[in-house]
Amino acid sequence: MKKLLLATAVAALSVSAAHAAPTVYGNVLLTTDYVDGNLTVKKDGNKLIDEDYSTTQLNSTGSSNLTGSRIGFKGAEALTANTDVVYQLEYGIDVDADQGRNFRSRDTYIGLSNKQYGTLVAGRLSAIDDNINYAGQTVSLYDTYSTGFSVEAADEETADILGVDEGETVKLGLAFWDGNRANNSLAYFSPSYNGLQFMGMYVMEEKNSTDLWTESEAFGAGLKYEPTNQPFRAGATYIKSSDFSTARVSGAFDVNAATTLGALYQVTDLDEDKNENLFTLSGSYAIPATKWKAYAQGDIVKNISGLDGLDGSRFVVGGKYGFNAATTGHLYTGYSKIEASEDGFDLDASGFGLGAGLEYKF
Repeated sequence: MKKLLLATAVAALSVSAAHAAPTVYGNVLLTTDYVDGNLTVKKDGNKLIDEDYSTTQLNSTGSSNLTGSRIGFKGAEALTANTDVVYQLEYGIDVDADQGRNFRSRDTYIGLSNKQYGTLVAGRLSAIDDNINYAGQTVSLYDTYSTGFSVEAADEETADILGVDEGETVKLGLAFWDGNRANNSLAYFSPSYNGLQFMGMYVMEEKNSTDLWTESEAFGAGLKYEPTNQPFRAGATYIKSSDFSTARVSGAFDVNAATTLGALYQVTDLDEDKNENLFTLSGSYAIPATKWKAYAQGDIVKNISGLDGLDGSRFVVGGKYGFNAATTGHLYTGYSKIEASEDGFDLDASGFGLGAGLEYKF
């Protein structure tokens, strides 16, 4: 009987060793945000719309790999001495809602990782330029390049001017493109050679819902350089399809142990009148003898979505308080503005925002 129990225990241990359990991870971010703003539209100097708005809401969503509430399962299992099968299933969640955007697919993939030749994955993936952003500091209300405010087309005239249906709420954003996700994707990441890493991706033709601008096939390539024991890091990417292309460069420099400066420039061709140009500058400072890190970020976009004369800007300052390795408090405020002038029409949308919240990573 004892021999039978021992054999059973050994078999159970063998199964556990052969099939490593996945790592469960996640991020819970919830903030309370207040926004106050105004939308003004004029035609030949006469006001057609003069709408004030203000709102207070809970916010837990985010689109980039670094922000937003989510839960995921990831793991790796050895196939040979040098090659593992790797996988990840990640889903975004909305902490303060029970439907809609809950459990939406984020980066989900399976692939192979080799110590000598690198990693190849396939599935629904963030574009490779999401790995090249050394300037982004903002979260929640100002996640990625959100202005933080939206406008409701309360009447037919407003709806016609904004190009939406009556009653529809329009979220006003800055950059059209920011490392969006794509279905039917393949991505390759080389090993790091003294801090230098190559990455590439290929997106097959997609007829279903996708975050990518185009339904045509697309490809991308990039490099990033993150040398150890050096105060700088930088990278560049290029993504191209038949009717869309975007190029990005970004870098950061540690002025000292407490201060870091970051920058990003991106140009996107949407096959419109003009190219969209995005400029971002940021700085962060770890306040000595405290758990606070203060930051500031400024963003300027020319020709939003490729539309000539549609320009925007955003300025955000905030602080992050590290309670411990897993828990961070957030406090921030910002001002955003979008303006355009064409064929006698003048549009001016601006908004002030203030938010505070808590983030827990596991």
